[in-house]
Amino acid sequence: NISLQIAAGEHIAILGRTGCGKSTLLQLLTRAWDPTQGEILLNDQPLSQLSEATLRQAMSVVPQRVHLFSATLRDNLLLAAPDADDTALCTTLEKVGLEKLLEDGGLNSWLGEGGRQLSGGELRRLAIARALLHDAPLMLLDEPTEGLDAATESQILHLLAEVMREKTVLMVTHRLRGLARFNQIIVMDNGQIIEQGSHADLLAKQGRYFQFKQRL
Repeated sequence: NISLQIAAGEHIAILGRTGCGKSTLLQLLTRAWDPTQGEILLNDQPLSQLSEATLRQAMSVVPQRVHLFSATLRDNLLLAAPDADDTALCTTLEKVGLEKLLEDGGLNSWLGEGGRQLSGGELRRLAIARALLHDAPLMLLDEPTEGLDAATESQILHLLAEVMREKTVLMVTHRLRGLARFNQIIVMDNGQIIEQGSHADLLAKQGRYFQFKQRL
Protein backbone atom coordinates (compact mmCIF):
# COMPACT_ATOMS: atom_id res chain seq x y z
CA ASN A 1 0.00 0.00 0.00
CA ILE A 2 2.15 2.86 -1.25
CA SER A 3 1.86 6.26 -2.91
CA LEU A 4 4.88 7.40 -4.89
CA GLN A 5 5.54 10.03 -7.54
CA ILE A 6 8.74 10.06 -9.60
CA ALA A 7 9.72 12.99 -11.81
CA ALA A 8 11.39 12.43 -15.18
CA GLY A 9 15.16 12.31 -14.82
CA GLU A 10 15.16 11.43 -11.12
CA HIS A 11 17.29 8.60 -9.74
CA ILE A 12 15.38 6.77 -7.02
CA ALA A 13 16.60 3.94 -4.78
CA ILE A 14 14.06 1.60 -3.17
CA LEU A 15 15.70 0.19 -0.05
CA GLY A 16 14.51 -2.58 2.23
CA ARG A 17 15.04 -6.08 3.53
CA THR A 18 14.16 -9.15 1.48
CA GLY A 19 10.38 -9.60 1.38
CA CYS A 20 9.50 -5.96 2.14
CA GLY A 21 7.73 -5.51 -1.21
CA LYS A 22 10.33 -3.58 -3.19
CA SER A 23 10.69 -6.18 -5.99
CA THR A 24 6.89 -6.45 -6.18
CA LEU A 25 6.90 -2.77 -7.13
CA LEU A 26 9.10 -3.53 -10.16
CA GLN A 27 6.84 -6.42 -11.15
CA LEU A 28 3.85 -4.09 -11.06
CA LEU A 29 5.69 -1.52 -13.19
CA THR A 30 6.53 -4.14 -15.82
CA ARG A 31 2.98 -5.53 -15.58
CA ALA A 32 4.04 -8.98 -14.48
CA TRP A 33 0.70 -8.50 -12.77
CA ASP A 34 -1.69 -5.58 -12.27
CA PRO A 35 -2.64 -4.01 -8.93
CA THR A 36 -5.99 -5.07 -7.50
CA GLN A 37 -6.50 -1.57 -6.06
CA GLY A 38 -5.31 1.86 -7.13
CA GLU A 39 -3.42 2.49 -10.35
CA ILE A 40 0.01 3.20 -11.78
CA LEU A 41 0.46 6.09 -14.22
CA LEU A 42 3.28 6.53 -16.72
CA ASN A 43 3.37 10.04 -18.21
CA ASP A 44 -0.17 10.54 -16.85
CA GLN A 45 -1.47 7.45 -18.66
CA PRO A 46 -2.72 4.39 -16.77
CA LEU A 47 -0.19 1.58 -17.19
CA SER A 48 -3.04 -0.88 -17.75
CA GLN A 49 -4.06 0.98 -20.93
CA LEU A 50 -0.64 0.86 -22.57
CA SER A 51 0.11 -1.81 -25.15
CA GLU A 52 2.93 -4.27 -24.52
CA ALA A 53 4.96 -2.67 -27.32
CA THR A 54 4.56 0.82 -25.82
CA LEU A 55 5.50 -0.49 -22.38
CA ARG A 56 8.63 -2.19 -23.71
CA GLN A 57 9.69 0.99 -25.50
CA ALA A 58 9.23 2.99 -22.30
CA MET A 59 11.42 0.95 -19.97
CA SER A 60 14.55 -1.17 -19.77
CA VAL A 61 15.15 -3.71 -17.01
CA VAL A 62 18.49 -4.76 -15.55
CA PRO A 63 17.53 -7.98 -13.75
CA GLN A 64 19.15 -9.46 -10.68
CA ARG A 65 19.92 -12.66 -12.57
CA VAL A 66 21.40 -11.97 -15.98
CA HIS A 67 20.61 -14.61 -18.59
CA LEU A 68 22.82 -15.12 -21.61
CA PHE A 69 22.01 -17.47 -24.46
CA SER A 70 24.45 -19.94 -25.95
CA ALA A 71 25.19 -17.66 -28.89
CA THR A 72 27.65 -14.99 -29.97
CA LEU A 73 28.30 -11.79 -28.06
CA ARG A 74 26.63 -9.93 -30.93
CA ASP A 75 23.48 -12.07 -30.79
CA ASN A 76 23.17 -11.60 -27.04
CA LEU A 77 23.38 -7.82 -27.44
CA LEU A 78 21.01 -7.67 -30.41
CA LEU A 79 18.24 -9.07 -28.21
CA ALA A 80 18.00 -5.56 -26.76
CA ALA A 81 18.33 -3.66 -30.04
CA PRO A 82 17.79 -5.85 -33.14
CA ASP A 83 18.62 -3.01 -35.54
CA ALA A 84 21.88 -1.92 -33.90
CA ASP A 85 24.99 -2.09 -36.08
CA ASP A 86 28.39 -3.39 -34.98
CA THR A 87 29.69 0.12 -34.32
CA ALA A 88 26.87 0.80 -31.85
CA LEU A 89 27.45 -2.55 -30.13
CA CYS A 90 31.20 -1.95 -29.78
CA THR A 91 30.72 1.62 -28.56
CA THR A 92 28.27 0.45 -25.89
CA LEU A 93 30.59 -2.32 -24.71
CA GLU A 94 33.40 0.21 -24.38
CA LYS A 95 31.09 2.57 -22.50
CA VAL A 96 30.39 -0.09 -19.85
CA GLY A 97 34.03 -1.18 -19.57
CA LEU A 98 33.77 -4.44 -21.54
CA GLU A 99 36.22 -3.64 -24.34
CA LYS A 100 38.19 -6.72 -23.24
CA LEU A 101 35.38 -8.90 -24.63
CA LEU A 102 36.12 -7.48 -28.08
CA GLU A 103 39.58 -9.05 -28.13
CA ASP A 104 40.17 -12.26 -30.08
CA GLY A 105 36.79 -13.15 -31.61
CA GLY A 106 35.23 -9.72 -31.02
CA LEU A 107 31.47 -9.65 -31.47
CA ASN A 108 31.67 -13.17 -32.89
CA SER A 109 32.97 -14.51 -29.56
CA TRP A 110 30.85 -17.40 -28.38
CA LEU A 111 29.14 -17.03 -25.01
CA GLY A 112 28.13 -20.29 -23.41
CA GLU A 113 24.74 -20.78 -21.79
CA GLY A 114 24.53 -18.40 -18.85
CA GLY A 115 27.89 -16.79 -19.69
CA ARG A 116 29.78 -19.11 -17.37
CA GLN A 117 33.17 -17.81 -18.54
CA LEU A 118 32.25 -14.27 -17.45
CA SER A 119 32.70 -12.88 -13.94
CA GLY A 120 29.75 -11.58 -11.93
CA GLY A 121 30.83 -8.02 -12.62
CA GLU A 122 31.10 -8.68 -16.36
CA LEU A 123 27.62 -10.19 -16.44
CA ARG A 124 26.17 -7.10 -14.73
CA ARG A 125 28.03 -4.82 -17.15
CA LEU A 126 26.62 -6.81 -20.06
CA ALA A 127 23.10 -6.39 -18.65
CA ILE A 128 23.71 -2.64 -18.40
CA ALA A 129 24.96 -2.63 -22.01
CA ARG A 130 21.72 -4.29 -23.10
CA ALA A 131 19.69 -1.69 -21.22
CA LEU A 132 21.64 1.14 -22.86
CA LEU A 133 21.15 -0.37 -26.31
CA HIS A 134 17.41 -0.63 -25.69
CA ASP A 135 17.62 3.09 -24.85
CA ALA A 136 14.33 3.48 -22.99
CA PRO A 137 13.75 6.62 -20.88
CA LEU A 138 12.98 4.60 -17.71
CA MET A 139 15.56 2.21 -16.27
CA LEU A 140 14.48 -0.40 -13.71
CA LEU A 141 17.35 -2.01 -11.80
CA ASP A 142 16.67 -5.08 -9.66
CA GLU A 143 19.50 -5.57 -7.13
CA PRO A 144 22.17 -4.79 -9.78
CA THR A 145 25.08 -5.37 -7.36
CA GLU A 146 23.77 -8.46 -5.54
CA GLY A 147 26.53 -11.01 -4.92
CA LEU A 148 29.37 -8.71 -5.97
CA ASP A 149 32.39 -7.87 -3.83
CA ALA A 150 32.71 -4.32 -2.48
CA ALA A 151 35.20 -3.14 -5.12
CA THR A 152 33.13 -4.46 -8.05
CA GLU A 153 29.96 -3.07 -6.49
CA SER A 154 31.51 0.41 -6.32
CA GLN A 155 32.59 0.15 -9.97
CA ILE A 156 29.10 -0.89 -11.10
CA LEU A 157 27.38 1.88 -9.11
CA HIS A 158 29.79 4.47 -10.51
CA LEU A 159 29.15 3.13 -14.01
CA LEU A 160 25.37 3.35 -13.54
CA ALA A 161 25.64 6.95 -12.34
CA GLU A 162 27.69 7.88 -15.41
CA VAL A 163 25.86 6.09 -18.22
CA MET A 164 22.32 6.63 -16.92
CA ARG A 165 22.71 10.30 -16.08
CA GLU A 166 19.97 11.38 -18.50
CA LYS A 167 17.56 8.54 -17.68
CA THR A 168 14.89 8.11 -15.05
CA VAL A 169 16.24 5.37 -12.78
CA LEU A 170 14.46 3.21 -10.21
CA MET A 171 16.83 0.85 -8.38
CA VAL A 172 15.69 -1.83 -5.94
CA THR A 173 18.33 -2.82 -3.41
CA HIS A 174 18.93 -4.02 0.13
CA ARG A 175 22.52 -2.75 0.09
CA LEU A 176 23.56 0.69 1.31
CA ARG A 177 26.66 1.43 -0.73
CA GLY A 178 26.46 4.31 -3.22
CA LEU A 179 22.99 5.58 -2.28
CA ALA A 180 24.22 9.13 -1.65
CA ARG A 181 24.25 9.57 -5.45
CA PHE A 182 20.46 9.14 -5.69
CA ASN A 183 17.98 12.03 -5.66
CA GLN A 184 15.67 10.12 -3.33
CA ILE A 185 15.87 7.00 -1.19
CA ILE A 186 12.60 5.21 -0.43
CA VAL A 187 12.82 2.94 2.62
CA MET A 188 10.21 0.16 2.60
CA ASP A 189 9.04 -2.33 5.21
CA ASN A 190 6.06 -4.71 5.17
CA GLY A 191 4.86 -3.35 1.82
CA GLN A 192 4.81 0.28 2.95
CA ILE A 193 7.05 3.33 2.62
CA ILE A 194 8.36 4.19 6.08
CA GLU A 195 10.90 6.87 5.09
CA GLN A 196 11.59 8.97 2.04
CA GLY A 197 14.20 11.62 1.25
CA SER A 198 17.75 12.25 0.13
CA HIS A 199 20.72 10.52 1.75
CA ALA A 200 21.47 13.66 3.80
CA ASP A 201 17.82 14.17 4.81
CA LEU A 202 17.43 10.59 6.01
CA LEU A 203 20.67 10.67 8.01
CA ALA A 204 19.49 13.89 9.68
CA LYS A 205 16.16 12.25 10.65
CA GLN A 206 18.07 9.47 12.44
CA GLY A 207 15.33 6.98 11.62
CA ARG A 208 15.48 3.55 9.98
CA TYR A 209 17.94 4.53 7.24
CA PHE A 210 20.25 6.07 9.84
CA GLN A 211 20.04 2.84 11.86
CA PHE A 212 20.94 0.77 8.79
CA LYS A 213 23.99 2.98 8.16
CA GLN A 214 25.11 2.74 11.78
CA ARG A 215 25.33 -1.05 11.48
CA LEU A 216 27.86 -0.90 8.64
